[in-house]
Formats: sequence, C-alpha cells, structure tokens
Amino acid sequence: MEKSNRKWGKTGRLQFIEFRLYWEGRINRGDLVDHFQISVPQASLDIASYLETAPGNVEYDKQRKAYFATENFKPVLTEPNARDYLSQLEMLRAEDESPVSHRSFVGMPPSFDIAQTPERVVSAAVFQRVLKAIREKLDMEIEYQSMTRPQPTWRWISPHSVASDGFRWHIRAYCHDRNKFIDFVFGRILNIGATRASQVDSETDAPWHTMVELKIGPNPTLDEAQRKVIELDYAMTDGMVTLVLREALAPYMKKRLGLLSSITGSDAPQSAQHLCLISEQRCETQ
Repeated sequence: MEKSNRKWGKTGRLQFIEFRLYWEGRINRGDLVDHFQISVPQASLDIASYLETAPGNVEYDKQRKAYFATENFKPVLTEPNARDYLSQLEMLRAEDESPVSHRSFVGMPPSFDIAQTPERVVSAAVFQRVLKAIREKLDMEIEYQSMTRPQPTWRWISPHSVASDGFRWHIRAYCHDRNKFIDFVFGRILNIGATRASQVDSETDAPWHTMVELKIGPNPTLDEAQRKVIELDYAMTDGMVTLVLREALAPYMKKRLGLLSSITGSDAPQSAQHLCLISEQRCETQ
C-alpha cells in the first residue's frame, strides 16, 4: 500500500473496511463509527461504496447484523501484508503503555536513521489462516520445519496467541505431537492442511498466563562509575530495574539482554557484560 493512500479520507476508510474483512472476516457500521469518529449514515455510505467497488467480496448476515467476507473474497484496494497487521499490534501495545497518541507529532525531524535487521518472513496467507484458527478456536494441521529435526513433519497444533520476541513473531500453540504448549516460528511453516474444532483449553497454558518479575542490575564487576552510568542509562532505582512479562516470553528477553543467571562465583559476567539478572520470580496469574 502506498503511503500516499494512508489518509483518513474516503480511500482510507475503504481500505480499513477491506483490512477488517481480510484479517478478521467481518465488519459493521459501528467499526467505522468508532475508528473514524464519523456518523452512522456516513459509515453506511462507505460500506455501500465498498460493495460497489468490490462486488462479490461481502455478504450481509441479518441475524448477526454484520458484513462478512465471502469464500471468494479477493482484496482490490490493498495488498495484504502480515507485517502491516503486526505493526498495528505494536501500535496497540504502544497506545496501551503511553498516555499520548502514536501518530507522529514531529513536524521538523532532525536527520536520522534506524539500523535495519533482516526481515523475518510472515506469509500473509499463513497468518490469515492462523488468525482465523485463533478467532474460531480451531486446531490446524501444519507442515513444520523444526531446527531439531532434519526433515519437516506434519503435526496438529491448537493456536491461541501470537507473540514477538523482539526480532520475530511466532505462534503460541498446543502441539499435539509433543503434548505441550510451545512456540512456532511463522517462517518455518511450509504448508497448512486441514482444520477441526479444538478441544484444547488455552487457559491451561500456564507459562503464557503466568507473569514473572525480572530484577536486573548492573554487572557488579564493573567499576563504580561504570555501574552508575548503567543505572542511569536504564533508569534504575536503588541499583536495579524490574521487568514484568509473561513467563513464556522471559527466556527471549533474557537472551536479548545477554543476562546471566548468577552474579557471583564462576558465573560472574565479564566487563563486556553490562547487565546481570539479580532475581526472577513468579508474581501473578492473569
């Protein structure tokens, strides 16, 4: 989608309709009213305009009072990209954590750049199927290339969430092959097969629903001035900062920060290691 089309005019609202239909399978007038702060009559006109622009893409369900994507739905205004959807999730998280809007207020930016990292592949077609399985509580059969096996295998999974480790997005799901909840990297799903109604209760995924508290401090082998600047850099209080996150995501965070499990004895970090894990404990269940 070209940036020039990303505006809150009619084109933007029609793209919003298509986005919701593709990724969520449905839309109603209230979605447009809430998102764009427009009137109900204007929302009706926008939906009618989309129906005219994309005939055969939508059908109305009188009982559920919503418009649903048909089996033959084909985007005509956008090119579905999983990266766009995932960036929307990141914006939602930013909105939750900040009292201000995250539509940029910058009018005169300085010269700047951002170091790029290799993009991790998330197929729009695969991601759409996963979202549907999560939304409708379905098991799905996937052909998956694990890094612990020489060849890909077919297995049944019961997905319930998606998560990012800071570098890649993955699926949190119950694996019927291994009889436990684990993470599946999107880019390693080679094919998707059948689906079926799921009997797995996602509430039993304890590591996902349990929160842990990580207390992080500066490497004690650094000299005092270095420790002080690390405390300042990470906004530490009394020599530490506390992170609260899902137990299932804690290993990724510790790996990203290069945290060691001990700050004493033979495990004491070297001077190149700026941070240390002081303690880790469960704090609550969501």
